[in-house]
Amino acid sequence: MPQRRASSALTSLAVACVGAIAACQPIVQSAAAGSEPAPLAQLWFKPEPNRDLFCGVGGCKLAPDPNMIFSVVTEKTRGYSYGFTVRDSELHEWSAKSLPEAKTEVVASRVFWGVGYHQPPIFYLNEWRLDDDEKFPNPQAGARFRQKSPDLYGLDAGGTWSYYRNNPFLGTPQLNGMIVLHIMLGSSDLKDEQNAIYHLAEPFEGATRWYVARDLGQSFGSAQILNAPRGDIEAFEKTGFIKGVKNGKVQFEWGGRHLRLAENITPADVRWICRQLNALTDAQWHDAFRAGGFTQSLADRFIRHMKTKIAAGLRLEG
Repeated sequence: MPQRRASSALTSLAVACVGAIAACQPIVQSAAAGSEPAPLAQLWFKPEPNRDLFCGVGGCKLAPDPNMIFSVVTEKTRGYSYGFTVRDSELHEWSAKSLPEAKTEVVASRVFWGVGYHQPPIFYLNEWRLDDDEKFPNPQAGARFRQKSPDLYGLDAGGTWSYYRNNPFLGTPQLNGMIVLHIMLGSSDLKDEQNAIYHLAEPFEGATRWYVARDLGQSFGSAQILNAPRGDIEAFEKTGFIKGVKNGKVQFEWGGRHLRLAENITPADVRWICRQLNALTDAQWHDAFRAGGFTQSLADRFIRHMKTKIAAGLRLEG
């Protein structure tokens, strides 16, 4: 375990250095991408009412069987959260990410999907087992499971995309709203490799190509460069949202990396995403946190603070 912590610290330092460079990147739209904008449905698709935020996209039929015994393909020892690539008895391959990001990633993914942003199917297992009990004593702690090739219209990840350049949605309320949602969740982990482009064999949710904000575990804490807290209600309740409006642009209470992405957000962008969030029902909010294994009392506090931010965004003038 000490080796894992040391590796995580070194990785965090390296990421911070890269993030400092990324925060200074110009935001650039290429001529090619700008001349042929992609259909908006590749990024955002108007959600049907009362989406199931407990089971998520594709439904609970896509969830891993908690009674299965998994075998290790590879072990992940670097990064903030420990994890594995595992294979189940039916030879399905899964990415299993451990705590603390396991819980927050599932909740954040459900919220993103609830307001219309595409997400792959992911699930939280509070307990699960590996076939090598000697090396990895069972039961295993809670983990986020994401299947490599889920049975969902041929959904398959290939490539990444950037908030900074050559994506076809720059300047749209939907992309700006996505950035605002990250801010509201207390996340600043917006580096390119967190974003995945998914391809589908046939259209689903309006498109055969999805631009997805993935790996959302650095959330429900506070945004900072090193060792940002995840799923920390005390830190989250201290996070602010809007400082004011200057020259038609919203000033946010937001730290960490990628501050440049928030420089051109307008009040209309903030109101747009807050209207989407405000449409979620209390049952949906609680289902999202239940999917991430949070207790109801803790979920109530996270939801209450999110609703405070939503109300502030809806009141924003300009």
